[in-house]
Amino acid sequence: MRLLAATRTAVAEQGLAVAAADIAERAEVGIGTLYRRFGSKDALIELVLLDSIGVVSTAAQRALDHEDPVSGLTTLLSVLAEGQVGNRGLRECTTGVGGERSESIREHTRTLRGALEKLVQRAQSSGAIRDDVTWRDVAVLAEAAATSGNYLGIAPEAEQWRRTLAVIMDGLRPPGSAPLPGRPPVDAVTPAG
Repeated sequence: MRLLAATRTAVAEQGLAVAAADIAERAEVGIGTLYRRFGSKDALIELVLLDSIGVVSTAAQRALDHEDPVSGLTTLLSVLAEGQVGNRGLRECTTGVGGERSESIREHTRTLRGALEKLVQRAQSSGAIRDDVTWRDVAVLAEAAATSGNYLGIAPEAEQWRRTLAVIMDGLRPPGSAPLPGRPPVDAVTPAG
């Protein structure tokens, strides 16, 4: 359906505060059609968010089923970071921007929190990651991996989240390191001197 596709794109680009008129225009329908079919812009956005967060919840289940706890944890954090980088609405939803969430979205959030907690505990039990890090630390680190805008005049590559996540995962491990993927960020402007 055009309204769902238009909402998916608009929410990914503009976030949860996207205007109903913008969604309707993208879908090439009147705004009245949006309200007749979905009742409200918020109901339409919730459908799209449930789909996006559902992808992450499915990844969480796959991660829990993975035999290697570090690979499972890395899989979940990768899906979460990539989703947040590519979808402003998902990022706002997972970071709590934009107000109260529906019970369905809160349930997905609880599922993600529980999966992350179990994955961290499994990795710690196997000796694969530090035992002085909590799952909440890992949640904060996961959000940090998704933050890849210009900072201090430094322009990260589009795939910076992969590099950041590799540094995070290496930092969680006991001594040892793995090669970093991608290229390091470059200066967006020449620093004054």
